[in-house]
Amino acid sequence: MELTSGSSSSSSSTTTVVPATTVTSRPTTTVPALSPEAAATALYEAWTRGDRAAAERVAQPEAVNTLFTRRWQAGEGWSFAECSGAAGSTICTWQRTGGQLMLRVQNATSGRAVAEVRFQP
Repeated sequence: MELTSGSSSSSSSTTTVVPATTVTSRPTTTVPALSPEAAATALYEAWTRGDRAAAERVAQPEAVNTLFTRRWQAGEGWSFAECSGAAGSTICTWQRTGGQLMLRVQNATSGRAVAEVRFQP
């Protein structure tokens, strides 16, 4: 077998097609933790509007259920009294003639911070 070389040359090239890749990411949003008073106020205000969805963003389900068993009525005259700390929680109270609403907020908690709702007469 004889090999000969000629003056003809051929060149070969390969083209590779890579499909485009799109990377999408969702922006990360950090919801700032509310102060105990702000969490309690947000829950109270949600109750005054009858906005259960907003209440569920700041309170645990049992607290929301307890609060919404009563319908808020402007004529009852609720007014904010105070917030004071006690053993890892803050108790915020609203008062009306003959009654009181107490919201217990867990300190150092983000999200559903209001853990308990109590009505006294």
